Amino acid sequence: MTTATSPILLKWDPKSLEIRTLTVERLLEPLVTQVTTLVNTSSKGPSSKKKGRSKKAHVLAVSVEQATQNFLEKGEQIAKDSHDLKEELISAVEDVRKQGEAMRIASSEFADDPCSSVKRGTMVRAARALLSAVTRLLILADMADVMRLLAHLKIVEEALEGVKNATNEQDLANRFKEFGKEMVKLNYVAARRQQELKDPQCRDEMAAARGALKKNATMLYTASQAFLRHPDVAATRANRDYVFKQVQEAIGGISSAAQANSPTDEKHGHAGIGELAAALNEFDSLAKIENQEHSQVKEHVFQCQNSAVILFAIHSLMLDESPFVFA
Repeated sequence: MTTATSPILLKWDPKSLEIRTLTVERLLEPLVTQVTTLVNTSSKGPSSKKKGRSKKAHVLAVSVEQATQNFLEKGEQIAKDSHDLKEELISAVEDVRKQGEAMRIASSEFADDPCSSVKRGTMVRAARALLSAVTRLLILADMADVMRLLAHLKIVEEALEGVKNATNEQDLANRFKEFGKEMVKLNYVAARRQQELKDPQCRDEMAAARGALKKNATMLYTASQAFLRHPDVAATRANRDYVFKQVQEAIGGISSAAQANSPTDEKHGHAGIGELAAALNEFDSLAKIENQEHSQVKEHVFQCQNSAVILFAIHSLMLDESPFVFA
């Protein structure tokens, strides 16, 4: 079995914590909804219940705690299975555990006294830290997936080099057979990654690179065979080298698209960034305002419930206030 021996270079700055795949969005959205709903729990003053305790807030707090526990369990398994990012994933899991416990305490205290703007503000800050920690964990897990795809790419590159170094037609047939097996594996992994990419431009680039790889791989055997039969003919060498270059460029295109290395964000930015961040910051200042103003802030936060806006807002939260440093 072919194995990758050269180092895998990931062109991805983990400090940016940019959400690049639909999977990360889907996994984050329920937790974001639960947290923002908890933050927005109505505070209409004390009821007949002791200390104005909120049953709804307690239920929401439990749901957030359960969701956090699910992230912890999945994160621990991913860290266990990972080779390239094990330490980073373990650190991220521990951060989620730490911030989850802080959120559990803060939300429980708030649920017992939902009229307290101080406790509400404490819970908002805990929620921010928890969302930041969970986002980092999910993005690191996504990076681990990309590392596996890049490992497949290295194997294909090495198999390609083997085809190029074939000394006779039988050797070429054997090496090309191995190359074909690795191509099938790569195509499956790359197709799955293509479906998950958020950026349409990156999806298009991945599709184009996969198409170019398939097209040129089919010509690779005949071009190599012609060269082996007529090694002294300049045209056969030039044709073979051209096809090899096309295959290599297609592999590079898959690598770039898989990591979502697109200029789209730099040119256009993200629409909707910061809306949830601004709403949470407003809650941070609730200790300084009257309870009757809560409904206005609540309305503003619920305007952020659109999935894409929520997640872009979390992204801006990470950029501005993430306490994490990639080890």
